[in-house]
Amino acid sequence: MKINVVAIAKPEKDCYAQLAERFVTMSKRYAAISTHELFNARVTRAQESGAESAKKLYAELFEPWQGRGYRIALDPAGKELDTEGFAGLLRDRQEVTFFIGGAYGHGDAFLKRCDARVSLSRLTMSHKVAKVVLFEQIYRALTILHNHPYHK
Repeated sequence: MKINVVAIAKPEKDCYAQLAERFVTMSKRYAAISTHELFNARVTRAQESGAESAKKLYAELFEPWQGRGYRIALDPAGKELDTEGFAGLLRDRQEVTFFIGGAYGHGDAFLKRCDARVSLSRLTMSHKVAKVVLFEQIYRALTILHNHPYHK
């Protein structure tokens, strides 16, 4: 299984990134994990121009990953799942790509091209925290699928 996580975010080396990387490392015994953080001057300019400009650019930056397996957008209005349901998203898939939008989220056109929309929580959280939660849930889901006792 291959899992891609693509985010509109500045790459950082802080305690959140270290914790996320720990879960990525632990997950690699079950799946190939790749992370891609996309952020450049164009993103800054688009975000300064407003939500619609930013969402359009996010979708453009995500385009190279659009054909990569089962596509899941993280979205506050997405479906809330329990951990078993989250594991079900990964079950029997060769490749899964998660998309984390920028400050303005995802545009409707982009969301329609995804296979699923998932909310990690009804709470608002920073991108850094959301990535840690996502990577922990990916690891937890993989342990469920491989009958490892971590989930218990």
